Amino acid sequence: MYILTRAEPLENCKGNIYRVHDAEVERQYLDAGYQVYERSYKLKSQNKDYIVACPEFRKRKGGAPPVVLIPDFLVPGRQFPVYIYMYAIGLYTDMPEKGQRWAAEETRKRFGLASFAHTTLGRALKSFVRCTGGEAAAVEEEAAAAEEEAAAPDGRKGAVFPKARQTEASRRQAASFLGGMPLWEGKRQFADASLGLARDFFVEYQRFLL
Repeated sequence: MYILTRAEPLENCKGNIYRVHDAEVERQYLDAGYQVYERSYKLKSQNKDYIVACPEFRKRKGGAPPVVLIPDFLVPGRQFPVYIYMYAIGLYTDMPEKGQRWAAEETRKRFGLASFAHTTLGRALKSFVRCTGGEAAAVEEEAAAAEEEAAAPDGRKGAVFPKARQTEASRRQAASFLGGMPLWEGKRQFADASLGLARDFFVEYQRFLL
């Protein structure tokens, strides 16, 4: 189980190690008989590698699942802050005619990343659409992509790239959820807006994490 906590900007941490702390949450779990451990995650942003150290609460008796307190920019198991994925989704949704490769490359440059693949954007878009109630759209588009790949010459199987028309339903779903976020107003403004969105839709965000 994950618990989100409000966080300072990742880039403000000292020594590239970001330590998550919430005294009230920690007290509640200690009073309930939990012990505190530490779980670390790695993130990349602005040409740097970061370690995010999160408190993990475990209870030796009773079989209760562990609880990890995470900052609102963290997607456990993924290498970039959540607002980077959301920026790429928003950019592609805003200008689909330029394609996923273009949106991925613009995201890479804007956030100082060594790499950010169009396939990463494609997977993030599918997850995002599913977690925001677009299951039908995602299934429909996956079926269309599979049909086109099956019809392609043998040498092209596995290499068919989704066209703008194939992602129309997903883009529409993502756009309705993102609600015109400030893509062009600067990295900090977009990060703040995306984290606010994550907190406002906590249940959906938790599904996006997984």
